[in-house]
Amino acid sequence: MSRYRLLALDIDGTTVDSGRPATPRVRQAIAAAQTRGVHVVLATGRGYRSASEFSVALALHDPLVCFQGALVKETTDGQATLLTEALPRAPLDEVVAQAEARGLELSLYAEDEIYFAHTAHPPEFHELWFGLPTRQVPTLRHALEIFDHRGVTPLKGLFVGQPDDMDLLTADLSVRFGSRLTVLRSHPLFVELLSPNVSKGKAVAFLADRFDVPQADTIAVGDSGNDVSMIQWAGLGVAMRNATPDVLAAADWIAPAVTEDGVAAVIERFILNGN
Repeated sequence: MSRYRLLALDIDGTTVDSGRPATPRVRQAIAAAQTRGVHVVLATGRGYRSASEFSVALALHDPLVCFQGALVKETTDGQATLLTEALPRAPLDEVVAQAEARGLELSLYAEDEIYFAHTAHPPEFHELWFGLPTRQVPTLRHALEIFDHRGVTPLKGLFVGQPDDMDLLTADLSVRFGSRLTVLRSHPLFVELLSPNVSKGKAVAFLADRFDVPQADTIAVGDSGNDVSMIQWAGLGVAMRNATPDVLAAADWIAPAVTEDGVAAVIERFILNGN
């Protein structure tokens, strides 16, 4: 029988392809893993409302890791928040000033809403990738005032742009903010900003401790740079064949691509067959 008792799955590019529902094979494999007593956790950059839709479709009952680990929240028991970590305000103010000065497309995320000043993309794009209500404001500074009025701080920021531009922006932000922010590349079109205390790896470690599951008995599966931390932390780190080079380099095993039901292959090999 397999020793693995916690399976952490990225959503987009890993469990599902381009926001579409999981395939029957993936759903069946996840259901079989849960029947064996395995905790199956979705770990995503999406917000809770969006992630919970996938959780319901997959008939999961474990907490969700959202916003790259900035929010960990139950799907049962009143949807209790187990862990949250907002962006530090001082570097966030600098990011907002830089975005406005350069005309960059930056969104700021509350738990339940996304704020932006301008976008080059239609509502369908935002619904597909982010799945939260959006609110357009005159300036990002105005958005920060709304956050202050609500008494909260954004959980994450997300830049949207062309891949080459995002490559340059990632390098620039990493140098500019160093250890003051976590800068993640979660998709060719996206660069994300989070608290330096946030990562999927830390969130999965938090849940493993909560479930009393040893690190060696965990599996993490992903395809993008935001998944590297949990793939490196897990007892078995798995990259999808369609993963970015940094994820492939960090992995202990390479699964078939998302279009070939790679998550099902992981479950069948390491959990159901116990290899």
